[in-house]
Amino acid sequence: MAVQPLTTPDELTTRLLGPRDAPEAWRFLSRCGVRDVFVASHVWRGALEQRLSDGLPEFHGAFAGDRLRALLFLGSGGLALPAGGEARDAAALGPVLARRAGTLRALLGERANVGALWPYAQAAGVWSRLDVIEKFMTADADTLDPEARESELRAAVIEDLELIARASARAHLEEMGEDPMARNREAFLGRVARLIMEERIFVVRRGPTLVFKAELSALCPLGAQIAGVYTEPEFRNRGLARRGTAEVARRALGTAPAVCLFVRQDNAPARRAYERGGFRYAGEARTMVFGDPPARPGSGG
Repeated sequence: MAVQPLTTPDELTTRLLGPRDAPEAWRFLSRCGVRDVFVASHVWRGALEQRLSDGLPEFHGAFAGDRLRALLFLGSGGLALPAGGEARDAAALGPVLARRAGTLRALLGERANVGALWPYAQAAGVWSRLDVIEKFMTADADTLDPEARESELRAAVIEDLELIARASARAHLEEMGEDPMARNREAFLGRVARLIMEERIFVVRRGPTLVFKAELSALCPLGAQIAGVYTEPEFRNRGLARRGTAEVARRALGTAPAVCLFVRQDNAPARRAYERGGFRYAGEARTMVFGDPPARPGSGG
């Protein structure tokens, strides 16, 4: 049985945000602190003032009068991410999500907000091939383990591009069941190269082998977000994830007040590594990856 959409407050109106909404969007996201730092970092970097050639990202808001109550980020590659607000407020943006059903690839964010939006996508014919719960974890200067240091960690350089891209693709395949290199190699390499040039990817490399990598997927005055953590299988269970992730966090804390990351609920080794490094549980998130529905028996093809 399909889940029924939440009833939303009658006074909320929704619209596409533009440059004049940047101060209100920043005020709204600032109340959430590091929780929605990925979306906040886009606002901070001017995404409301200057979009890419494909018109993305887009920010849609649910308003009570002039006050923003919920926000929906629509990024390149079919990414949808609700930010801030309560689930009932986020549900007001469900029709926006439904209108984009044909281009959606993933819906992720705070667990209750994703749950409020999913029925709209489902009613529009979207099929979820992966639905996982993630732990949201944070660290700051007080919680980070001072002993968890990785002396070999360095910022990536462009000569690392191919190794990082392959490791990132393997990590995504392990976590989400799809290979981004196979889907769009040039776009994926371009994204990795951009992060390298912005000094947001960090690696441990021993000779020709990339043994550990992690990236800062967001960085702004509200905080930083670590993503894409990957340890080469033969180097696992040696403390690299604990030390490497803590070291990336330590460097980010030079300019950010807090650091966060998301880890799958069923990935106990990774959760333990982050906890030992100084990360603390701060909530739950949900990631849904979409795909084509399975063929019915006898449908041919």
